[in-house]
Amino acid sequence: MNTLTKRQKEILDYVSEYIQKNGYSPYYEEISEKFGLSALSTVHEHISELVDKGYLEKDERKERGLYLPKKRKQYLEIPLVGQIACGQPIEAIEEKEEVIKVAREQSLRGNLYALRAKGSSMIGDGIFDGDIIIVKKQESAENGDTVVAILEGNQATLKRFYLENEKIRLQPANPDHKAIFRKEVEIRGVVVKIIRNLK
Repeated sequence: MNTLTKRQKEILDYVSEYIQKNGYSPYYEEISEKFGLSALSTVHEHISELVDKGYLEKDERKERGLYLPKKRKQYLEIPLVGQIACGQPIEAIEEKEEVIKVAREQSLRGNLYALRAKGSSMIGDGIFDGDIIIVKKQESAENGDTVVAILEGNQATLKRFYLENEKIRLQPANPDHKAIFRKEVEIRGVVVKIIRNLK
């Protein structure tokens, strides 16, 4: 939603509290009186802005026709395309098994796909066997990113990415597992969200 001016915020707070207390909205005259606005047209302008920005809904046919919008949780549908090894690399298989729904949020932008984590090498980063990870499809990574990496022979693994002295270190988050060193790896994406498997 767009940002509000100080006065718009004050009017929104007043209208919201009024609706919650009384079950209906105030008259425009009441809003005008509350904020010492001599012209009703000024109230109309502020209300129109609040409606345009999605903070209020309006029924033109009613005198007390202002409403608080129903909170709709928006969901994204993301394809779950297989599993990823948190341990020894496994063959990279991408098949659209199913679609998962996740609540829309700022971090979930771009071309996304989901994988089911398999193994224990990333438990230090809170990724456990059976968890679902959401991955943003991209071919590059910054040091410290958790990446889906493809090694030689189409082997896939999930590790933290570090570029050191012209070598790539794929670092597990579990001391029982060793880092993987390569001159080259193919990055298939960066982890942007973890969905815990609570079973």
